[in-house]
Amino acid sequence: MHGWYEYGSYGGGLVSLLITLLVLIVIFLVCREIVCWYWKINRAVELLERQNVLLERIEARLSATGQAPPPGSAG
Repeated sequence: MHGWYEYGSYGGGLVSLLITLLVLIVIFLVCREIVCWYWKINRAVELLERQNVLLERIEARLSATGQAPPPGSAG
């Protein structure tokens, strides 16, 4: 009985390995997406990116008016 799933045949082990890796990668990506959704990680990243944009606008307005940033701030 010879088939693609046999490790003894030429290339059979390689095909099995590649299919196994592909299945594991798909499972990992699905599980990662579920975890990110459950813990609202994607939403937190969106909010932090929006916060950065707003802070950059505030900084630009302060520098346009000639006000110095508070001591200890980066930049």
